[in-house]
Amino acid sequence: MINEPSDFYVKAGTSKPVAPNSAVNVLYFTNKCNLACTYCYEDLPGRPPQILTKEDIIKSVDTILERESNPDQQTLIVLFGGEATLEWDNVFFCMTYAFSKKKNVHFNLTTNGLRFLSQRFLNRVTDTFFYKQGLLSIDVSFDGIGNQDRIFHNGMDSTTAMIKVFKKLNENGVRYRIRYTIHKKNIDYLYEDVHKILKTFKPHRLITSVAWDLLNESNLEQLEEYKNKLRQDWINKSIQSPVCELFCDMCNGCGERKDLKTYFTDEGNVTTYGNYENAPEFHDFKEKVEK
Repeated sequence: MINEPSDFYVKAGTSKPVAPNSAVNVLYFTNKCNLACTYCYEDLPGRPPQILTKEDIIKSVDTILERESNPDQQTLIVLFGGEATLEWDNVFFCMTYAFSKKKNVHFNLTTNGLRFLSQRFLNRVTDTFFYKQGLLSIDVSFDGIGNQDRIFHNGMDSTTAMIKVFKKLNENGVRYRIRYTIHKKNIDYLYEDVHKILKTFKPHRLITSVAWDLLNESNLEQLEEYKNKLRQDWINKSIQSPVCELFCDMCNGCGERKDLKTYFTDEGNVTTYGNYENAPEFHDFKEKVEK
């Protein structure tokens, strides 16, 4: 029985070293999104706008760099939302400000990718110093057979649009990863999904996350079975792209694990917890609980 994400992700005796006081630092640039995914943990519909200002960004970056002051230790800042590309000017400001304070920094843009359908916007991202220097990685969310729950606000399925997104990224030679969330609607198809996604789109990596609260005990047993099958496929070289998190001990692409996860919204640092602990429920975009 798998009770914790750490039980599932980390194989005993093979986990990578932890960088002390380091974190996956997530900045929520906005709670607005151009999709209305049915399983979104942020519960966005009908919520008032929450958008980082430049002052918010400066405070958050300063807080991060005060803790991660070691110049030899890379600082990771995740550019997140809602949909972060809807606030691209602020995202670019964040990267510029952070880089002015510390050179050993990496930015990860997590996006649904829909704005990349615009060649002009795609060029704005890939023409930046940060992308060209390898300081900006791009994660595009796509859930395979379960993508029917990633819908537009009018209820239409986004899958056809996403296929166009991946085609455009590949035509432009963009280096990207696919972020695949495992949930109730795609757990039965996980193994076939991963193979098909890697073969069809050929991302640099496939990053997995799990909607733990949506899975029952039987699903968790499936998850362990599929993880072991995919691990063997990687060993046998029948899959060519790493499936990160599912068997992160198998690839040496990441030298170390981060110690913490920190989350910043317009209200500052709203959550901090151990990187492989169960994530607490996210409340910041919901009705605030009176203290």
